[in-house]
Amino acid sequence: MVALSLKIGIGNVVKTMQFEPSTMIYDACRIIRERVPEAQIGQPNDFGLFLSDEDPKKGIWLEAGKALDYYMLRNGDTLEYRKKQRPLKIRMLDGTVKTVMVDDSKTMSDLLMTICARIGKRNCWFRLVPALFWRWRCCWLIFW
Repeated sequence: MVALSLKIGIGNVVKTMQFEPSTMIYDACRIIRERVPEAQIGQPNDFGLFLSDEDPKKGIWLEAGKALDYYMLRNGDTLEYRKKQRPLKIRMLDGTVKTVMVDDSKTMSDLLMTICARIGKRNCWFRLVPALFWRWRCCWLIFW
């Protein structure tokens, strides 16, 4: 089988690596951590591969349990080895701001369940509305 040559971005460093198309994403992350010194920071489970798009609002996280060929990657495609966890500021209806660590690789419904659990709300009939003045790093948590 022909090896797949991918550009792996880690911070501001880009390395070209070759993988078998049948390589699982989890194994690809392990290989990246072993071969690239810049990737050896933090816990391995906190990082994943992100396939970005020209539009910065688009892109997908590659699931650890799937193979590279599932995503129909081509030679020369760029994947980012990036941290999945990030802080998200939530402004409550009473004006208080709470910061919650969220996993960017999860779906929006999973994020909402995580956020509700972390701020102590049992009922998850809420929705998140982006607050434009905080440059998409904050959301309003409102009743639905």
